[in-house]
Amino acid sequence: MAQQSGNDLKPLLEKLLQAFDDEDDRDLLHRTELDHIFRILRANKDKITSRPPDVEKKEELPELLRKIDEALQQCKARSKQPQQSDNAKSKKMALPSVSDCNPFKSRSPEFSVEPLLQQTINILGDAPSTPAPAANHDAAGEDTVLYEWTTSYVDEDRIYGWADEADKVVDALVGLQEEGKEDQLLFRAAGITGIHGSGKTALAQKVFVHDRIKDAFPLRLWVCVGPPDHEDRFNLLYRMLDNLGLDTAKVEAIVDNADVVKAAGDKDKSKIGVLLFILYVTLYKTGYLIVFDDIRAYPGSDGWYSNLTLQPPKNGEWYERLAYGLPKARKSAVLVTCRSEDDARTMVRTGRVFRPPGLGDAEGWKLFEREYNEAEKKSKKEKEDDKDKDEKKEEDKLYKELEQMKEQIVGKCLRLPVAIVQAAKGFALLAHKPDDPPKSEDKALLDGTVPSKTDPATEATEANQPVN
Repeated sequence: MAQQSGNDLKPLLEKLLQAFDDEDDRDLLHRTELDHIFRILRANKDKITSRPPDVEKKEELPELLRKIDEALQQCKARSKQPQQSDNAKSKKMALPSVSDCNPFKSRSPEFSVEPLLQQTINILGDAPSTPAPAANHDAAGEDTVLYEWTTSYVDEDRIYGWADEADKVVDALVGLQEEGKEDQLLFRAAGITGIHGSGKTALAQKVFVHDRIKDAFPLRLWVCVGPPDHEDRFNLLYRMLDNLGLDTAKVEAIVDNADVVKAAGDKDKSKIGVLLFILYVTLYKTGYLIVFDDIRAYPGSDGWYSNLTLQPPKNGEWYERLAYGLPKARKSAVLVTCRSEDDARTMVRTGRVFRPPGLGDAEGWKLFEREYNEAEKKSKKEKEDDKDKDEKKEEDKLYKELEQMKEQIVGKCLRLPVAIVQAAKGFALLAHKPDDPPKSEDKALLDGTVPSKTDPATEATEANQPVN
């Protein structure tokens, strides 16, 4: 194969970079490795496109770019994102998938991008990552906080307390243990409400993995609904169907070709109705628990999220309510987490609504101690390892001082988990410095051996001194 010059590689590289940029908002398979590879390509763009390429192994560049292009195409194909109509796309933003709760879902065989990443580093060298900012600034100067998506995964050892609260929520979803079968409802709904950072999601995760929940519901599905300014019913339903094991590309073909959609005046509404019907049929034959995390009554939603206990209409439009896609024929339940108690009660109606209590002193300090130690270890790794003993003693002294104030720290954080975590990280970054030793003149001043400059007698004496 003849060697290609930098001039020949320039259009190939630009096309490859553009193809990756087009996938910026998608939940792309092997996203972390691909981000790393394309970060290296961008850092070396001038070297690759120069004539000849300013790279030591320039003869390997054409094959490397070809492999990266093939890997990108495979990751796009295996991501299985539904292709939507132009009208639907204009209303959507690509959202990350939640963790799959269906153990029987078939998966395509995995392939690794790690060897390709190592090959890219060997040819072009590595490129350091740029830490993502916690917030972006828009044109008006306001902070745009990045939304943090949740999943059903939980390390129970990292959730302190709330065992009794979790049992109460489980009772509301499953029924009391002493209830007879004839007293048990087929469908139950409950809510967890509270301000941001109060532990709603953590409590819901603790309930999600509870032994009684696993025994009661053969199917458990966790759905992070999403940020308030990007309500997306299409994406919500497609994510649910995808996690239930359906091929969303085939589902979309069925929806687009449905007679009711073709004949409808408002095709988007009709498609929502068909998707809800498909969800209903998929869930009908099994008992399920669905957690809708961070759901709310979105502005202009026309009650679509309200009263999740409703049965589907016999003679009506399916698109009008999310509840119509949730069958009530077998023992099933829905748990919502919501910042507004009014919104939560609108969704669960007669179901119980809970608030995570503030952490106690012991649990709050455990959380503080864990986050403090983790942040301190991370800070140490970023600094030089050869610290003198005096610095280590001072660090220990800072922790001991904090430990003596643990009740006050937990109380000042209003017993909120998010506030305790942030306080712990902030203290861990502080460099505890001893007070500066007093200067000699200050010490003499304190001992009374040197007259104060503010003493009137001293000022008069200084005023009478001759000027040289």
